[in-house]
Parts: sequence; structure tokens; C-alpha cells
Amino acid sequence: MNKPGLRYRRLRVRGFTLVEMLVALSIFSMLVAVLMAGFSQGLSLWERGNAKSTHWLSRQHRHELLRQLFINARLADYRGERRFSHAHFVADETQLEFTSRAPILDLNGRVRPVRMVLQPGDDGLSDIYYQEAGRHNDQGRGIRWEKDRRVLLLQDIRKPAFRYLAPAFPLPSELYLGELTNEDQLRYRDNREWLGWYDASILWRPPVMVELSFTDQQGDAQVWSFRLPTEKDAWSLMGALDEY
Repeated sequence: MNKPGLRYRRLRVRGFTLVEMLVALSIFSMLVAVLMAGFSQGLSLWERGNAKSTHWLSRQHRHELLRQLFINARLADYRGERRFSHAHFVADETQLEFTSRAPILDLNGRVRPVRMVLQPGDDGLSDIYYQEAGRHNDQGRGIRWEKDRRVLLLQDIRKPAFRYLAPAFPLPSELYLGELTNEDQLRYRDNREWLGWYDASILWRPPVMVELSFTDQQGDAQVWSFRLPTEKDAWSLMGALDEY
């Protein structure tokens, strides 16, 4: 029995309509799509940055190996075919060969003849290979290059070239340039000069610096410069180099 004065009222619970649900889902989907696009773009940028950083570290590592290779060049004199003594260093724009105490594939301190060879490809890209000779090899006793001591140093680079800074070597006053052979005339210069070739048997001394220029895989121009020692070995015939 209902009490007088009390009135019951049915409460109406109102939910979302189908249209409202579809609109909400559409907005949510757009937000998720925007977030996923931003995440994907950020992930792509991170991957490119990480790849570029890894490539940079790898390139710096190779640069340091070459710097050690050149700064530890062994400049002892060898008796040449014309009975002149000179260091072992012969090179042009596509390859170079000398002797170093810091071979990349052997223990630091072991003396090995080393060389770098540029190999161009058909696609306009080039590779640079590094190779070492056998132990106890030198220019005086002969050089035997070992096939298993050859590695890829730089890959897929463009326009690579080697250059060599020849030291100043003024013509002595007692010599007349016109009386020298064409080969002997190559030896003398009043100032330092960058050359596309180098032969210590002709120039009588090693270069001051070696330069390797190329364009890397990212399209950035690179110029690597390496200085050679300024003194000859203690057992060398000619002693210390001149101050240039």
C-alpha cells in the first residue's frame, strides 16, 4: 500500500547514440593516426641519425688508423739501383706504397711495407684497399705482398685522389738547371709544392704530407691530411731530415 503524498518517478538513463559513438571513434582514430605518424617520423629521424653517427665513428676510426700509419712511417734509407740512398716511398694519384711501424693488420711496432690502392667501379663509385707485405720484407730485400693481408678501407666513394706535398729543395748554386736531365730537374723547387705523384728515388726524400680527398656516401666532401715524420731512422745513412 502506497503511502499518500509520495510520488514515484521513473528515472531515464540517457546513453550515447550511434552517431556520437561514430564521431568519437573517428576523432580517436585521427588522433592515433597523427601520433603514429609523428612516432614513425621520429623513429625514422632517429634511425638516420644513428646510421650517420655510426658511419661518422667508423670513418673517424679509419682516419685514426691512417694517421698512425703515416706518422710511424719508417724512413730508413735503401740503396737504390743507381747507388743513391733514399727512403721507401713511391706513389701516384691512385696508389701509394711505403714502410710503416704501425701496420693496421699486425701488432704496432712491427715494420711492414704497406700500400693503398684505389679501384674504380663501373658505377662511378670507387673503393680503396689496404694491403700489407710479409714480415721482414723491405725495398732492399724485395717486397712480397700477401693476399690474406688485404682489407677494404673505404667503400663507395666518389672522386678519390691522393696528393703529396713535396718539400722545398732549392737548386745548389754550383748546378745549372739546363745541364740536368728531365728527371733530375723534378727534384728541385724553391717552395713546397703539391704533386700528383711521388718517388723518393727521384726526389731523394719523402713527402712532408699526404692528402686523400674524396666524396663520401652522404655526399660530403672529405679531405684527409696526414703528416709524415720529420726525422729519419737512427740507423739511416742520411741522419735527420732538413728543416723545411
